[in-house]
Amino acid sequence: MTIKLYNTLTRKKTEFVPIVPGHVGLYTCGPTVYDYQHIGNMRAYITWDILKRFFLSQRFDVTHVMNVTDVGHLTSDADEGEDKLELAKKRERLSAWDVASKYFDYFREDLERVNILPPTFYAKATDFIDDQIAFTKRMEERGFLYRTSDGMYFDTSKVPNYGKIGSLDVKGLMAGKRVALNPEKKNATDFAVWKFSPKDSKRDMEWDSPWGKGFPGWHLECSVISRKFLGDTFDIHTGGIDHATVHHPNEMAQTWAVTNKEQARFWLHNNFINFKDKKMSKSAGTFVRLVDMITGGVGPLSYRYFVMQTHYRKEIAYSWEAIRAADQGLKNIYRELSFYGMPDNGCEDLLQKFNEALADDLNTAKALDLVQKVIGSKSPSGGKLRTLFMMDEVLGLRFRDEWERRRNLPHISMALLEEREKARKNRDWARADAIRKKLLDYRIEVKDTNEGQQAALTE
Repeated sequence: MTIKLYNTLTRKKTEFVPIVPGHVGLYTCGPTVYDYQHIGNMRAYITWDILKRFFLSQRFDVTHVMNVTDVGHLTSDADEGEDKLELAKKRERLSAWDVASKYFDYFREDLERVNILPPTFYAKATDFIDDQIAFTKRMEERGFLYRTSDGMYFDTSKVPNYGKIGSLDVKGLMAGKRVALNPEKKNATDFAVWKFSPKDSKRDMEWDSPWGKGFPGWHLECSVISRKFLGDTFDIHTGGIDHATVHHPNEMAQTWAVTNKEQARFWLHNNFINFKDKKMSKSAGTFVRLVDMITGGVGPLSYRYFVMQTHYRKEIAYSWEAIRAADQGLKNIYRELSFYGMPDNGCEDLLQKFNEALADDLNTAKALDLVQKVIGSKSPSGGKLRTLFMMDEVLGLRFRDEWERRRNLPHISMALLEEREKARKNRDWARADAIRKKLLDYRIEVKDTNEGQQAALTE
């Protein structure tokens, strides 16, 4: 099957052919673990989980690397302000190390809630300080760095096509816009690779280096970690659309400076989730967590379902009404498939169309439409169920778990179901209806189908 993906770098959909046949090297920009993740952050991880699951369903091996930023991400992506971990330690009254550990644990809990497969490797920035120093030394040796009073900076003017991925008008940038707090920068787009520790205070996270005590810049870790696990050039790099204008151009520049090669062949970016007409963020006061939805009575997998209803490159308008509608929609699917018989030969034509939809730049909206087509088809229920299970290998909505849970009826109901089946055969409809109502007391719903009586738990 031909798989086409939209490459932000080239601005077009292109056939995906892996560097190594049958294997995909996938890098996902991970969390900065200074606070909880909001649902806008979680959209990215759900999207790239579906991408990975699709490759696995097509019999690819996938090496998936996710960095964890536990140092160096300043409050401004343009290398200004305080380190987010240092700022958080004051808020939390914990060490920066404990803050990072706390919020990394919360992050992984959220991934489990929305059924995201863990990466092959989690890579914390602080576990690769020596590698980052060695990488920085190589950039310095090749003439890409210069020193200022607060750190070692990368000279972006020495990189051909810098900013191409984000369509940056480098020449047209007003220098003062991004260098107002650091007039020592040579170019508006130059960025910190190694920051010096403040002379008047001690940081929790700082290391000795050839340039003095300090800590790595945010962009450095991704260049180093992706190269260490996936090689000089790998298949796919993913992240949020906001990374395309600062973080990813800087990653690409660093990697090219050291290897003289492109970092990744495909760059995929998901769009924002907006809440009250604003990008979801803490600073904008539009911060919604998964636990907020759960507290409001919406299951976490309903958020996964909600995200998949829109193509990953389009914005999503979030509202409680929309998420509750998605919650009901997923419950309707669970209820429908709970009355299907044992899995049997599937709806191969619809499964093929499902795979084709995902092969067309991960069109999850069309894929979900095909789920509904399976449900609405006249195929035997066992065939429909097997097809839905196969689709769910990619969707990750736990169809099999729900089917098994709802079909696991209490023993006390078996005699009533047998009695109702006899009443139906005897055309004693009044008795059959009375037993149906009695079964509802045990939270069991009965549905009469062309394949006979089917029973399942209501929730």
